[in-house]
Parts: sequence; structure tokens; C-alpha cells
Amino acid sequence: MTPAGQLFYQGMQPVITQFNKAVTHAREVAQSVNTLLTIGFSGSGYDRYAINQLIHEYRKVRPEVKIFLENYDHRTMVARLKQGFCDVILTGPESIDSGITLTYDKLLEGRFYAVCSKNYCYMGNSPVTMKDLSKERLIFLDNSWCLPKQNSLQNALSRDLASLDYAVANNTADYTQMISAGLGIGICADFVVDPSDDQLELFPLEKEVTDEIGIVTLKDRKSPAADFIAWVKERGLPATHPVTK
Repeated sequence: MTPAGQLFYQGMQPVITQFNKAVTHAREVAQSVNTLLTIGFSGSGYDRYAINQLIHEYRKVRPEVKIFLENYDHRTMVARLKQGFCDVILTGPESIDSGITLTYDKLLEGRFYAVCSKNYCYMGNSPVTMKDLSKERLIFLDNSWCLPKQNSLQNALSRDLASLDYAVANNTADYTQMISAGLGIGICADFVVDPSDDQLELFPLEKEVTDEIGIVTLKDRKSPAADFIAWVKERGLPATHPVTK
């Protein structure tokens, strides 16, 4: 395939996916059933881990529901929810504006940590101080992909530590990979980190910073979105990554 053809193919993939979903939805409407559920998520290690578990368990009780997944940054997810492309999304309360009627249900409260691979060999203090961070290489997440509190913390670090060595990851997948590869330390909430990754270490910060995530949908959204949300609220999200002792 030529370079131009490759670019065209990549650009058409979201359109093709949306078309296939529309065909499925139209078929369900014709059959007078509603079993299509599209879940939006940011693609963090925790998101992927949690969604895998939730879907596996939910399909045991609702095998008739057809589930699609969409991976976008938080702002795009909210926009797609408003446009009707998503039924539910995992995000924080700050991602929601008052321009349209949305419902937010808090599912998990987390705490910020200095996160790094065991291969990075962090030798500083725990809890981690600003002085400790000034001696390390940090990995920041692009502000269009991270939640507002993480973005504010990253901005504060780059502002207050004038000679700070840091790199910015373009998206959540790159952010996770750069940390896992031992390229630096990420400053993020524990609900960003894959709980099953035993090669990562989480060190508490000297100044505690908390945040939360939940599930968002359009108000008065009918089944199966309402059913899925009720089920998740009853079940709860999986536990986050353990803290390094």
C-alpha cells in the first residue's frame, strides 16, 4: 500500500467502525430490541484492567448485551457521549460541563503517587518530596488526555522546579509505556495504573493529593446503559495498585 493509501485507510477506520455500529443499531431497532452498549474510556492501565474485569463479569449476567469500546481523551469522550456515540464513559467530575444534562456517579477515590518501573531504580525518599522530584526525570501526560487535577499538578511541578527534567507523552498509551520502560517517573493517581503490573512501584507524595473517577451517562438514559451503571455501582470497581512499602 502506498503512503497516501495507508493514511487514507487509517483515516477511514473510525468511519467504518461507526458505520458498522450504526448497522447493528438499525437492525436492533427493526427487531424492537435494545441491547447495544458502547463504553468510552481513556485507555489508562487501570481503565483497561477494570473494563476487562467488568465486561467479563457483566456478560455472565447479561449475555445478550452487545458491547463496544471506544478509546479517546476525556474531552472527546464527553463530546461523543453528548452526540450519542457512547452510552457510558469512565471519567472524572471535572470533565462534565453544565451545557447538557449528564449524570455522574462516583465510583472510586484515589490518591496521587510517584509511579515508576522497578528498572528505573528510584533511590529517593518516601514519601516523595519536591526536592526528590527535582533530581529525577519525570514523565508528564499531554493535557488533553489527563484529568484536570493531574494537569494542574504537572503545571505546578514544571513551574516551581525551574530545572526540572521531563518529557511529555502524547497519549495515555505512550504515558504508560514510557513509565513501564523505565524512562522516568509519572505523577498520577493510583486509578491510572494497572493493578496487575508488579513491575511498577508507587511511592506516596509528601503532600497528599486526591482525585476521583466515576461513570457518566446522559440523564434518563434507558437500558442497557442504566442497567450497566446500576450493576457497576453495586459491584464497585476493582482495587487499585498496592503502594510500595
